[in-house]
Parts: sequence; C-alpha cells; structure tokens
Amino acid sequence: MSLPDATAGAALGAQVIKPVWFAYLNIDGDPVRCNTSGSDIFVDGTGDADLDGFTFTGIGAQFVDISPVKVSQGGSESVTAKLSGLPEIDSDTLNLIGDPANWQGNEARLWRIIRDASNTQQGGFQPYYTGRMTALDVGGDDTQQVIQVTIETYLAAFAQASGKTYLSQSLYDSGDQSAKAAIAIANGVSGIVGNTPTGRNFYGPGVRIEPRTNNPQL
Repeated sequence: MSLPDATAGAALGAQVIKPVWFAYLNIDGDPVRCNTSGSDIFVDGTGDADLDGFTFTGIGAQFVDISPVKVSQGGSESVTAKLSGLPEIDSDTLNLIGDPANWQGNEARLWRIIRDASNTQQGGFQPYYTGRMTALDVGGDDTQQVIQVTIETYLAAFAQASGKTYLSQSLYDSGDQSAKAAIAIANGVSGIVGNTPTGRNFYGPGVRIEPRTNNPQL
C-alpha cells in the first residue's frame, strides 16, 4: 500500500468522493483485469506496465469486496479479493484456474483511483497491494461468476525463515511503499484517510461516499 499522490490526497478531504478499484490477476493464458466503475476503462500513460495498454472490464462496486491491508512489524496479513458480477467464465478458463500451476505464485495487483463528485479523476493510480496468489476459487450461479483470490506479499508467499522483515518488501517491488506507509501511520503523520474498501465509511468524519451505479460518466 503506497501513499496517494498530493492531488488524490487533497481530494480525500472532499464531502463526496468516488473511489474506483482496479485488479489484475496473472492467470497463465487468461489474465483477469477489472475495475469497479461499472464501465470498461482503457488505461494509458501511467508508466506502469501492468496498467498501460490494457482494458479493465467494468463491474459494479457492489460486486467487489477487498479486505483491508493489516500491517505490523513482522509484515502484513494476506489480502482477500472477491470479484462477482463477472461475465460468464467459459470451460477453458475454468480448466486453467483448476490447475494451480497456472496461477499459484503468480502476481496479483490492486490499485485505487479517486474521483470527485463529478466523476473526474483526481491524481494518479495508487498501488494498494502487490503480491502472489496463494489461493484461487471460482463459484457463482447461472447469473454471475465469483472469483475469490488470496494474495500474499512476496516474502510471505516464498520466504522460509529468510531473516528479512516487512521493511524489505520494497526491495522486491520498488513501487510498494507499504512499510513507509505503516511507519507514517504509526507516527501519526501519514495524512492518509480511508484506505479500506469496505461498506463502512472509513474516509473520516463528515465525508459522504456517494452511491455508485454501474454506468457512471467517464
């Protein structure tokens, strides 16, 4: 979890904000890219190779549940992302997911952007979590498919008593400022408000999260 840039950070103080989440799951042969705006979004110009040049399928924010990032001196707990409301997953994709060799240990990433009351993006993409997939399940019914993925940090997924700590995470992912953010929060100087995408209002007193629809104006 990195700090938001200055523009996005300033926008968090507005009375109405509209967070949009982006997810990338590196499944061999059929990567998943989606966002919570309700409309497909083509991303370009961010400088991030996992974002630029790709279209992220739009699903409604009500179909996404991402657990908070909990950090401590020894590291962070796993993050679970549940994505529902997805288009029907065909048998070929199910077969890919059914073989852990196609995804286990592969990269998964989550980002956030902030939009204001008029749906205008404020600031850039904020990396929320980067790690490796350690569990991946598919469910659902005749109307929708559900993917639930568990993501661990690089160290948690692979290290066996390496002697490293959570402060080493940035050595493996230069864009991951989780340790810096955790230290800043502990010192009370982060300036971060609302990095937890749940149904409750974590954006601070007096901040209203406007209900989102599946078809906002881009």
